[in-house]
Amino acid sequence: MDLLKTILPLYGNPTPSGCTPEEIDILKQRFGTIPQVVEDFYRLAAKTHPFHTAQDTWILPENYKTWPWLQKIDALVLLLENQGVCLAAIRREDLTHPDPPVYVSYWKNQSFSTDWQPCANTTTEFFSAALAYQAAFTFPFDPETFYWYTPEEKTLIQANLTPLPFYLKNWCSEMEITLYQNAPDNLLALMSFQGEDDSQTLYGAVTEQSYQKLLSVVGNLGEEI
Repeated sequence: MDLLKTILPLYGNPTPSGCTPEEIDILKQRFGTIPQVVEDFYRLAAKTHPFHTAQDTWILPENYKTWPWLQKIDALVLLLENQGVCLAAIRREDLTHPDPPVYVSYWKNQSFSTDWQPCANTTTEFFSAALAYQAAFTFPFDPETFYWYTPEEKTLIQANLTPLPFYLKNWCSEMEITLYQNAPDNLLALMSFQGEDDSQTLYGAVTEQSYQKLLSVVGNLGEEI
């Protein structure tokens, strides 16, 4: 998958590991069909170990056999937020599309809402953005904290780092996550909230060299949270 060329360096270039055809058949039996991009991701990379050491939980086909709550959601769930605040999924009516949009559902009144909010325009964009964002929680070189950035500091980031061509909308309390870097193995996630001027940031790198390159732009910015 082309997205892995961007994503794997953020995890230290691990060897991708995927699901077996029998495991993928669990989803096909549950939903009748799954999008080709989903099948490709599960077959090639869904079990890559570092992907499962980050903040949130990637849903694997076998989870549909052991987690009863998944059976209650009439959508193909891809990612569960670590505190169960929200999840990302492909709605059943979109499963016949080769690269469908991904939506978010929030936990309300003891269940996940059926009022789906858009998260990414395509599944490819979702996998790319979510995997990149998750990598920011695994970096061996990071400031070990979050920062608040003012609108002026946000503008500096946008002017001096390269934006990645994908992002997440409405993730966890209606947060928009945009992603920036200046080396293949570093990343800054800029998290903006509706109704707030300031943005929250998380950043780091796989190598010290790339971390220092990132710090050359952001090292004097932000207020520690």
